[in-house]
Amino acid sequence: MTTDERVDDATDMVVPGYEGDPMGMRTVFQERTSEREIILVITPDRMRAYMRVVPTPDYSGLTRETVEAVLAAAGVTHGVVQAGIDLLIAIQNSSEPYNGFFQVARGDPMRTGEDASIEFHVQPTSLEARYDENDDGGIDFKQLNLIENCFAGQRVASIIPPGPGRPGIDVFGEEIPPQPGQPVLVQPGPGILMSSNGRDFTSEIEGRLVFDDNVLSISPLLEIARDIDYSVGNVDFVGKVTVKGSLLDGFYINAKRGVELLGDMGAGRITSEGDVKITGGIKGKNAAIITCRNLEARYIDDATVEASGDVTATKEIINSSVKALGRVTTSGAIIGGVVCGFQGVEADTLGSEMGVTTWVMSGLDWTEENRKDEIRGQLAEYLDRVQSAKVLLDPLFVSTEITARLGSEQKSMLADLISELRDLRELMTELLEERTRIESRDQIGIVNQINVRKMLYMGVNTRFSEVDGSIKDAVKGPVTVLQDTQRDTLEFAAWVNLPKPEKSVSDLLSEADEATGGVRRRRQTAETGGFDSVDAPEGGDTMDQTEQME
Repeated sequence: MTTDERVDDATDMVVPGYEGDPMGMRTVFQERTSEREIILVITPDRMRAYMRVVPTPDYSGLTRETVEAVLAAAGVTHGVVQAGIDLLIAIQNSSEPYNGFFQVARGDPMRTGEDASIEFHVQPTSLEARYDENDDGGIDFKQLNLIENCFAGQRVASIIPPGPGRPGIDVFGEEIPPQPGQPVLVQPGPGILMSSNGRDFTSEIEGRLVFDDNVLSISPLLEIARDIDYSVGNVDFVGKVTVKGSLLDGFYINAKRGVELLGDMGAGRITSEGDVKITGGIKGKNAAIITCRNLEARYIDDATVEASGDVTATKEIINSSVKALGRVTTSGAIIGGVVCGFQGVEADTLGSEMGVTTWVMSGLDWTEENRKDEIRGQLAEYLDRVQSAKVLLDPLFVSTEITARLGSEQKSMLADLISELRDLRELMTELLEERTRIESRDQIGIVNQINVRKMLYMGVNTRFSEVDGSIKDAVKGPVTVLQDTQRDTLEFAAWVNLPKPEKSVSDLLSEADEATGGVRRRRQTAETGGFDSVDAPEGGDTMDQTEQME
């Protein structure tokens, strides 16, 4: 290998030679003899030392001792590069000496510390999807996780302080002080509390985390500028959601503080403890479910609505199940389905000329009716279990001789059956007592009244708190339908406006719960079943059967 080839292979150790100090280097040693000239230079940062040896005609070679003596004389004590010295000696002692600078020492550079950073314990609202992988490895593309909820008192972010860095050492053995990393500027905005040390940030309210222009804040509002579809995914938010588009089929919005939908709602789901306003209408396709406080929509078609307040439809309510603890009102028609308003129902038209079956109820608390349905179902289930146990137990009590002949395992099974019957009796007793409490409660805010402005068609079935009735002949409005409890029939009276309560039913019930220590327990579900179901036997019969089997 020629000298040029060896130099090319060691470009990190060799600087081409020329007159003067290369690259602004400073000369720290220079010596001329009859055999050679030796020059030692260092870089301006004192991190590298280079040696140059220029032979004369009387040159007799270069030794390691000479190189080390030059380094010692110049005070270069740290980071000696033995490979560079070996290369210098080998080339300068060859038949083709090289007139260049060879690296003979290299210091340890100072390391700047890591810059400060923000660690998010709650992810800020993002426009980039964060898909979760299911247990089976699949991905639900409706769950983009653009929003992560945060709650009052929750630590949402922390500042990781800058690193101190690591000191360096130059070729003279002197320490180079490190430089710490750059700080990060984060300011607390609305809804954010910063700790006394300036490092931790805590949410003061519920909402979503926003990080914009180095400011952390909590927003209780979420605005979505387009349809709820695969580009947005399902929405779960503890604040209020405003959607400037529509809710498409198969998607849902769960927003604690309310929903405002500027478009239409398809076969999706909206759940909120607050109010829901749909500027367009609900095209439910028998799959839309809305659970909220108050609901306003242009129309409600083929949907299920359960509201703790009022339901207002500007145009119509068609083939829907609408249940409200307040009033249900529309400026159009109610046709088909079931509509229940605890504080009254009002419409232009009820039913249709075709006699479409339409249920309209007033003065009924749908939450209590649902609970009574649940109780009926549970009682029926428990009774079936009682009857099954009775089939097994009856033959054993025909005579004491049969019982006496039972083995230990059979006696253990008998004891288990009797224990189960006791448990069933207790459960059934509790359910019957709960049903009795529900039926004996004061109906706070009740209004038994149905108002029809234009036409009440036959085929409409009405139900009040104490009277049921069916419309046999069309009745022209305006008319108010009431219950005549003395004659157990409907009363058709001159139009009377629905009363306007000072407080909503949900507020009245909350006050009642506080006054009674929570005795008025409320349940709100999104079940689509009607109020009618098979009644379980009354408590006396069931209890007698259980007592006999014990």
